Amino acid sequence: MKILHVCKKYPSSPGGDAVVVANLQRQQEAANHRVAIVTSNCDEIKNGDHIYKVGLRDTPSGLDAITPRRLLSLLVLAVRMFGILAKERPDVIHTHSIDMAFFVSFAARFYHIPVVHTFHIVTFYDSSQSALRRKTELWLAKGARLRCATAPNSYDVKMLQEAGLEKTILLPNGVDMSYWDISDRANLPAHDTFTFISVGRLEQQKGYDYFIKAAALLAREQPNRAFRINIIGDGSQKKTLEALARAQHVDHIVSLLGSKSHDDIKELLGQASAAVYPSLYETTPLTLLEAWAAGLPVIMTSVGILRDAAPDFEAAYIVPPQNEQALMQAMRQCLSDQPTRQIIAAKGHEEAKKYTWPIISQTAEAMYQGAR
Repeated sequence: MKILHVCKKYPSSPGGDAVVVANLQRQQEAANHRVAIVTSNCDEIKNGDHIYKVGLRDTPSGLDAITPRRLLSLLVLAVRMFGILAKERPDVIHTHSIDMAFFVSFAARFYHIPVVHTFHIVTFYDSSQSALRRKTELWLAKGARLRCATAPNSYDVKMLQEAGLEKTILLPNGVDMSYWDISDRANLPAHDTFTFISVGRLEQQKGYDYFIKAAALLAREQPNRAFRINIIGDGSQKKTLEALARAQHVDHIVSLLGSKSHDDIKELLGQASAAVYPSLYETTPLTLLEAWAAGLPVIMTSVGILRDAAPDFEAAYIVPPQNEQALMQAMRQCLSDQPTRQIIAAKGHEEAKKYTWPIISQTAEAMYQGAR
């Protein structure tokens, strides 16, 4: 089978869709499928055979915003796709950005090639998003005439089906257990200070302002208990978060480490005591799966795959979003209760095994076969 992935980001540009596409490609090529990539014109994205970088040159952060440059790039994509499809002749097109899916769909219909789409984030039902974004997301999805859609958690699948995209199925994100598994931490360097770690873009969605406020509450409640917070990632809120840490008097506790390579992130996870993900909304965060695979106890908000977790779910401390008090209480319990912390870490490690890339790739291949 010939598969054409269309994605906003692709290695080595940072982004969850880049990781997903690269891992799907690796599994699909190992299964003797042929794969081509259409992506953005970004210097950080690697060049290679059957990789088409389309549109105006942009930056990784610029790709996350709807700008005149981005809109012009989408128009270029609509035109270029006719030539790309004539050359590659894929059996199926798998898109990973809904605006790109819409603009690709014109050439796809001309050549009678089915388009399947993965929603890496679903926002149309989220009242915290602008009305324009919410309406546009569904309008683009319906206008693309998708043969099938996927979402990474069951709640988003249900919401998309109820909104009119009946052919939506569950396709979670995945994790490379062989790479991220550092659950045997006996030979790792010891750390004197309990360290909470988080990995994610410094944007409002990730809820880091609540994390910093929770850290301040915990520091005031337990002034004699030392702990640290390392946040890996970059984004538009860096200066705001630095100012908040100073205002909350925890700038000596909170470190914003900037972007790091996967190897550096793995090393920092190995040195951490627990992972915290205070997101306001998510689907299946790759960073959650990686922390689980690394054997860390995880504190996370009730979003994405944890939105409808059963009351007896033991693979994470689950707290409501936008609630620094609840987040502080979970951090305090994690910090002080080692037996429970170890149970949660072990349960999370077992949970990660449900999301290995071979399993995810097999589901994707079944979807392609059904779409043809």
